[in-house]
Amino acid sequence: MNPPAPRKRILFVDDEASIRLTLPPVLEQAGFQLHVAETVSDALFEINSNSFDVLISDLNIGEEGDGFLVTTAMRQVQPGCLTFILTGYPAFETALQAIHREVDDYLVKPVDVETLVNTIRLKLAQRQAARGTGKSLSSILRGNVAMLMPAKSETLRPGEHESDLHGIVNSLIEALDDKRPILDPEILRSATEFGCKRRRQGRTPTMLAEEFRTFQEAVYAFIEKNVEVMDTKQLVRDLRRFQSGLTQLLANSMEALCKQDGPGST
Repeated sequence: MNPPAPRKRILFVDDEASIRLTLPPVLEQAGFQLHVAETVSDALFEINSNSFDVLISDLNIGEEGDGFLVTTAMRQVQPGCLTFILTGYPAFETALQAIHREVDDYLVKPVDVETLVNTIRLKLAQRQAARGTGKSLSSILRGNVAMLMPAKSETLRPGEHESDLHGIVNSLIEALDDKRPILDPEILRSATEFGCKRRRQGRTPTMLAEEFRTFQEAVYAFIEKNVEVMDTKQLVRDLRRFQSGLTQLLANSMEALCKQDGPGST
């Protein structure tokens, strides 16, 4: 039996206490997972701390038009997130046109709950369908890591192989499909073991950094050649996570490489 699909995560931003107390519980009953913020600063903290599928923000939070600050931040940090604006002034056609240019849709206060839930589900389904037309970064890289590792590298010495780096990078690629913000501890331990092995082989920090850099450049060149078949809406987010993961792997490997052997070390 397959496990239930994870609930879609919504960030709800509104400075009106009555709306924060009534609307989020209804959305939770509809099957969504809610995070609630009442100020722009609270919303920015949430955006930089958690991943979301949907943002619903009031147009005027502390000041008029503050909602656009929140939606812009979300698009920059999490470009795959759907963004909705709540507005109490639907009669201003110019404002509505501006809203449509900045967000996926707008919702008029007082919002009809059934319409809100149906709109969110429809937009999520459309986004998922659009993603299905292009390949993810992990699917593009998976199975091609060996090809991206150069057959001969000036950073490797006789008897050394790229296969050690190959293994931990493959683990990173598999982790791209996971929404967790950090790598699995097992992957990080593999990176530490990789650094220890390179230390025993007499590698320097510069040589280790160059080994990672060479692979990274090969990955970006490969993506450039295949970008037309990729899901470009998710590419920026995936690349950000890939780069973050690769940086963590390098940091763990470098720390192990530079660590001095203590008494009893082998």
